[in-house]
Order: sequence, then structure tokens, then C-alpha cells
Amino acid sequence: MKKVLVIDDEEMALMMARRVLEDAGYEVKSTADGPQGIRLYEEHHPDAVLLDLGLPSMSGLDVLKAIRDFDEKARIIVFTGYMSSEFEKQASRYGALF
Repeated sequence: MKKVLVIDDEEMALMMARRVLEDAGYEVKSTADGPQGIRLYEEHHPDAVLLDLGLPSMSGLDVLKAIRDFDEKARIIVFTGYMSSEFEKQASRYGALF
């Protein structure tokens, strides 16, 4: 079973992502906390990460960097309601997908 980690501070987004992904046959771990997301990645080695860049506890870019430092081949898809070209440039440097 493929594993997906969802990191988003919006509870509704976490619930919806979990429901859709589990219905599609994925094992899902989720958190609203950046540092916890990093720990979950290190513990469970998911096949993909869905990462909100707009996290309150820790910058989504910092989470992206930390996961990338731990696993340079991590598949990370980023999203945010506040995308700017600067966010996109920075996230792209760390191999994020949009």
C-alpha cells in the first residue's frame, strides 16, 4: 500500500485529503504541525508528501528543506493559498512539485 503524508494547518483540508486518499487505497498520515510532519516523514518514509507552504508553526519552506535534507529523493507536492513567485522559486530549488 502506498503511503502519503499530508501536512496542512486547515483541519477541513486534512479531513478531505485523508478521505479522498484513503478511498483511493492510500495509507495516510497527517498533521497540522511542521515539526511533527518532519518526524512523521522520518518515521514512516511515505511515498509522497502533500505540503501546505503556509503553516503557522514552522514555515512550509523550512519543512520542505528539512525533509529534502533527510531524503533528497522525497516526492513533495506543495500548495498554498498564498502562492507568490518568490515562494515558487524557493520551493522549486528544493525539488518541490506544484
